[in-house]
Amino acid sequence: MGSDLRIGFFGGTFDPIHLGHLNLMVELKEKCRLDQVLLCPAQLSPTKQDRPATAESFHRLEMVKLAIQDIPWAEVTEIEIGRPPPSYTVETLDLLIKREEKGVHFFLIMAEDSAYEIGSWKKPEILLEMAPPLIGTRHGFDASRLEKLSPAIKSKLEEGWIQISAMDISSTRLRERLKKGVFCGHLIPAKVLDYIYENRLYYTS
Repeated sequence: MGSDLRIGFFGGTFDPIHLGHLNLMVELKEKCRLDQVLLCPAQLSPTKQDRPATAESFHRLEMVKLAIQDIPWAEVTEIEIGRPPPSYTVETLDLLIKREEKGVHFFLIMAEDSAYEIGSWKKPEILLEMAPPLIGTRHGFDASRLEKLSPAIKSKLEEGWIQISAMDISSTRLRERLKKGVFCGHLIPAKVLDYIYENRLYYTS
């Protein structure tokens, strides 16, 4: 491997992190020849200001750490947890890029639902220039959902679609299952599930 380092930046609320997140990360890492994946839990997503995370930020950070504990090429950054909300990805990546030496290239890891909504993000054209998107799609690329985006954004997104295995898991559905007290071991890493039970997150009893 040459001196260049390819890092996938994977931001999100991770409320909680689940196997769908890990599958997306692993498949894109392998298919796109990434050297490292950097997970970044958000303090507060700008698109979710009216519905903040259920679990507090320090719990979500700890769950991400537990989920990637045995993955040697995955790391977590506290950069957004330590800054006042909301957490803008373009600002976070700007800070990360300035900290790195030359030869480090960032790529933006995204789920397909996020990609379709990127027009509402802060400075999306600049963001996609800083970190080309890698979009894990389970069902195929729907060009009709990009019609309202600028040509520059559409072009970047169209280049970044990567077919991955279908694993339809949502944090919203998981929180509902945890609240009901039903089995979630097939959806959440075991260490994360233990942490949820130990700290009585997402349910009351």
